[in-house]
Amino acid sequence: MKNILKTFGLLLLSGTAFVACDDYLDRQPDEQLTPDQIFLKASTTEQYLTNVYAYQPNYSDPSGQTLPWAPCADESSIAYTGRSYTQINYDTWDPSINLQRSYTYNNIYKGIREASYFMQHVYECPEIGDPDKGYMYNEARFLRAYYYSLLMSTFGPVFILGDEPTDYEQEDLNERERDSWEKCVDYVTTELYEASKGLPQEWASAKYGRATKGAALAIRSRVYLYSARKLFNGNDLYKGVIDKYGNPLFPTVYDEKKWETAAKAAKDVIDMNIYGLVGADGTDPYGSLHDLYTTVGPVNTVTEMIFSRIVSAYNWGVAATPRMARSRAYGSFGPTQKLVDAFAMANGRYPITGYTNGDQTQPIIDPESGYSETGFSTFTHPIFGDQLANTFMMYQNREPRFYINVLWSGCVWHSGNVNKGVVQLYTGGNSGYAATQQNYPATGYLAGKFIDHTKDTSTAGDSTSTDVWDFIDWPIIRYAEILLNYVEALNEYDPGNPDILTYLNMVRKRAGVPDIEKVYPEAVGNQKQMRELIRRERMVELCYENHRYFDIRTWMIAETEHGDVYGMNIDATNHNANSAFWKRTLSTRDSGLSANGHRKFSPRGYLFPISQEEMDRTDCTQNYGW
Repeated sequence: MKNILKTFGLLLLSGTAFVACDDYLDRQPDEQLTPDQIFLKASTTEQYLTNVYAYQPNYSDPSGQTLPWAPCADESSIAYTGRSYTQINYDTWDPSINLQRSYTYNNIYKGIREASYFMQHVYECPEIGDPDKGYMYNEARFLRAYYYSLLMSTFGPVFILGDEPTDYEQEDLNERERDSWEKCVDYVTTELYEASKGLPQEWASAKYGRATKGAALAIRSRVYLYSARKLFNGNDLYKGVIDKYGNPLFPTVYDEKKWETAAKAAKDVIDMNIYGLVGADGTDPYGSLHDLYTTVGPVNTVTEMIFSRIVSAYNWGVAATPRMARSRAYGSFGPTQKLVDAFAMANGRYPITGYTNGDQTQPIIDPESGYSETGFSTFTHPIFGDQLANTFMMYQNREPRFYINVLWSGCVWHSGNVNKGVVQLYTGGNSGYAATQQNYPATGYLAGKFIDHTKDTSTAGDSTSTDVWDFIDWPIIRYAEILLNYVEALNEYDPGNPDILTYLNMVRKRAGVPDIEKVYPEAVGNQKQMRELIRRERMVELCYENHRYFDIRTWMIAETEHGDVYGMNIDATNHNANSAFWKRTLSTRDSGLSANGHRKFSPRGYLFPISQEEMDRTDCTQNYGW
């Protein structure tokens, strides 16, 4: 045990409350204590549990410093150079490169170990009553299972270490092999279900963000959904992946029953009847979707965040705020043209149905949508009320989520409810490319989600300042995802089920979009058409929330979707009406100055490779293609 503590260290937080502060649930070193001392006091026991929570990766930084999901999805682009995630986008990585290994593997296993250790000792604390010990035990049990689910999403089958607080690097594990996908799923979903029985439905506000019954069932829903999708449900690619003892690591036969299991798991969350969509009546989608992320806790008594993490808005703010808004803004993270195309029109129809020969400069336009890429006119921004002269028709008459999520060149930046001027994203513009400036959006768009325009960005301090950036209630899993999980699973094994329309329309209604059967009556009961509509809805509703990366991989469509990145022509020197700026263009600077937007994907990229370090140590089976 001393060796384990030496390996990982014991990092304690000064203070016991789970509060909404900038370092919420982050580890801070305090003092080294022996195991016997830790669990003598309620305060240090609580601090240890906080430490287990703190192994959660930072989901809110879109720049790719910690996790590569956002900049490696086809929905987004970022112009930062030198970041290791670019190796994923251009398929230049290999197992010897420890690509985000600390965040996607090492730290996760450390969190698993710490959770097991806490579970083993929490009942020894004499200062905590048995009911609270039970809650804390199941919080750690939930976190351990949740951490395994993160590993599985990234690597597929992993090492399940059991209940002992094992150092995953210790020598006696060298002969271990990765457990099969099915064993991993069975273990994690069982652990989540059992943990749910011992967790409260909600906590007092001081403990907001801790695990609940709903959080356990919701993560279970996601695990079952991923397991039902093609990547983990008998695809041909993985049939030859056999472990060193001759056993298949992945399912070799498609099982439709998995979809029914996934649907039931999502319905278990729905049937709790304690979650809802903020602004479900659809009367104010702009206000509802703003408040959802900028308000900590329930919004107007409605709980949509099932499991979330309170984080500083700084990382998101500096990545998506245009340079013209403040001195410390990078303004480099924004949507691709594909995501811009994905949002519906105000009438609920999706304007772009595809691309001729896959070329995004040749969109196939639905004539019934009312969409046009011809002409410019004065346009009133539906959120801020600005009269925007010479607005490209592409951006007019779109659904509410479009205006929440997309900022285009020519929009006015509002800061503290004050007009700060027009954003210019062309070369030489106030927030565009310049020879000496590497902070600009490579596609000519910025991401509007999570930005609180009631804050005055021009007066912000450094990264520790809270006068502007304040906090985001960052969604790890929210109720809208559960509804979309449910309808996707239903459609795959029971496409005529009326619940598909009921729950899909809940998401659309909150967004201010007409019911799906009114817009696409021919899709009702048509599994293939409804599948595409559900996938489109996931893309727009959950954009920037680290879902798209895993969706296109578990659906096994990344070979077509993780392709070239397009946007507006940022090399143009103005954004006047009919300027060359308003032309669909292959991005010249996606993920770096010389990448030219030609992303590359090969089938090996569906899962991360097991690192060479781990392969050398355990001689375990490598993932396909590595």
